[in-house]
Amino acid sequence: MAGFSLQFAAAAPSPDAHLLAGSWRYDAKRSTELSSWGGLKLIIAVDGTRVTLTRQLTAGRRSYDDVTAIDLSQTVNLVKVDWWPDNRHIGAYIGGDKTKKVRVRLLDEGRILRTSADFVLATQQGEHPVNVLTDYKVSVNGQQLTLIELRSTRNDPIVYVFKRITDEAADAAASRGNAE
Repeated sequence: MAGFSLQFAAAAPSPDAHLLAGSWRYDAKRSTELSSWGGLKLIIAVDGTRVTLTRQLTAGRRSYDDVTAIDLSQTVNLVKVDWWPDNRHIGAYIGGDKTKKVRVRLLDEGRILRTSADFVLATQQGEHPVNVLTDYKVSVNGQQLTLIELRSTRNDPIVYVFKRITDEAADAAASRGNAE
């Protein structure tokens, strides 16, 4: 009986993040406001146990790519942070050692990527530790991604809804048209 259990466990597929991989366009009507940014595109790249989350933020002619590279096999990922683009209008900037300590888990057979990031923000009142818990959840049909973010500094969750981009050329044209 023990041999059967071991064989069954070995035969079970290991979850991976490939279901989340792709380019995703922000749906403003169904999402929390982007604050001072006008546009957001999310790109999730998967290479084995390595996952790269890229948020392409735009406002008029300004843009910023916020890149977080993580390894699912690591207990804690140390991610260098050059600039904190969230709520940049409130005067909070990356502080401390300018790194995020990111813990990551895949749930629901790879449909949900959960990250927990700890970092320090600097404000006029001093430095403050912050935790951000984020779930990236892809729909059953794979065409919608919902990002739910809980920040230790906010009472309300941030919810961003994205649609999968299947035509990169059309998306590039639409992005250029909305940039001004």
